[in-house]
Parts: sequence; C-alpha cells; structure tokens
Amino acid sequence: MFKDLIGDLSKIRLFNLVKPLVDGKKSGVLAVKGKEGAELFIEGGQIVHARTDTLNGEEAILPIMDLDSGRVTFNWRTSPEERTVRRPTEQVMSNWSQREEEWKKIRPAVPSAEAFFSLVVDSDGEDRMIPAGQWGVLALCNGRRNVSEMAGRLGRTVFDVSGTLYALVERGWVEKTAAADIPQAGPRTTVDEAFFEAAETELKKVMGPIARIILNDTLAAFEESREAFPKDRVKSFISTVCDQIAEEPKREKFGKAIYVAWLSSFETS
Repeated sequence: MFKDLIGDLSKIRLFNLVKPLVDGKKSGVLAVKGKEGAELFIEGGQIVHARTDTLNGEEAILPIMDLDSGRVTFNWRTSPEERTVRRPTEQVMSNWSQREEEWKKIRPAVPSAEAFFSLVVDSDGEDRMIPAGQWGVLALCNGRRNVSEMAGRLGRTVFDVSGTLYALVERGWVEKTAAADIPQAGPRTTVDEAFFEAAETELKKVMGPIARIILNDTLAAFEESREAFPKDRVKSFISTVCDQIAEEPKREKFGKAIYVAWLSSFETS
C-alpha cells in the first residue's frame, strides 16, 4: 500500500498535516476526501500543484487552507501531473500559518463552515453603518444557510465570510443558530405587493433611480420574491435596506415611511 490515512479534519487542522510533509521534504500527493475534495502535490518538500473540485493551481490554495472536514491521505508514490503553483512554498506556508492564527480568533464565534447564523432582531437600537463587504453577509443570515453556502453565493472564501461573521457577532448583530432551531418549511403569511410598491416609491425619494436595484438585490440576497415574501422576514428586510442609506436624515425619512407601509400590510391581512 502506497496510500496512508494521515488524519481526519474533524480532529486536526490540515496545516498540521501538511507542515511535517514540507519540513521533511517528502514527495507525493495529499488528498482530502469529504464533502469537498482537494489535492496538494508535494515534491521534495515543495508544493508544486494544487486542485479542488472546481479550482486548479494557485487559485485552489486558499480554499484548501480553509477545509475543516474530510479524511486526509498521503500517497507517496504519486508524482505531480503538472506544476501550477509558482509561489515559493516558504511563502505559502508562512501565509497559511498566519491564516491559522486568524482562525484561532474566529473559531469561537464561527466554529465551522457548516454553522448557521441569524439576525439579532433587536440588538442595541443604534444606527448601523455597515461596509459594503459586510452587508451582503448580513443579508444572508437567515438561519437557513450555512457559512459555506454564504461563501458560494457571494463568490468569497469561507475564511473571508467567517471573518465578517466574527465581526458581526462581536457587534451583536448576528448570532449562531443551532440546526434544531432552523425554521421548518410550512405555511407562511406573505406581505402584500402594495408594501413593495410603497417601499420602492419611498426609497426613490431618498436614493433616486437606484432604488429598484437596491430592493431587487436585497430580495435576491434573501432568496425571496416580491410575490411570496414572508411577513416574518419583513423587519429584517427593512433593516437591511435602511443600512444601504448612508445619510442619516434620508435613512430616518425612509424608515418612518416604510414602517407605516409595514403596519398597513398587517392591517390588510
């Protein structure tokens, strides 16, 4: 047998399996088999080729660093098919080591890529100025989409999204949701279309022609349609839209108007 099982990522970090192979100047292919597959080809202690299920070469390095599930084997008789990693291995491992230190800080708040998060509906009542890189993650925290799914939808790495979630948790805006608490599918009361018409009208008053784009992008992030938007998510929707209005007077004006429209949607149900 030329292939050895060297670890399980539920018990050990991948970095701690790769480092001895690099330091020991080993040659072969390290493979991760699980929900996501990956391979690292090592030659004389140098990482020369990498690939995941969807990426190849240096683009695959960062996603491989973030893997936290799967069984890891090392086949010492396999040679690299090609050389796609040009960056010096010393630099790769140094960057990886720094990333691991960041993960140590993030892990208590974001334990894995399978974790779910939801909005804290009433946090501190203060105005929130959210950078563009954070609001997309915030909008996806609906308690039904895990970190890995958020990263895929946003086209970002699990590490990047986890770091954003860590910051949002620290601010008290989102919280980890246990799988058992995820809402089950069932009959849901939806908001009337008049609500969205009012929202677009009022948003145009403060944001101009981009109002419809903001509403459509937010709906897409919530993965809901105007025709079947659940009333139990309207408050989160309003909060997310308000966060896109930088000027406080305009945000306050829109917030008051849309709140009236929201109340009207309940009265007509």
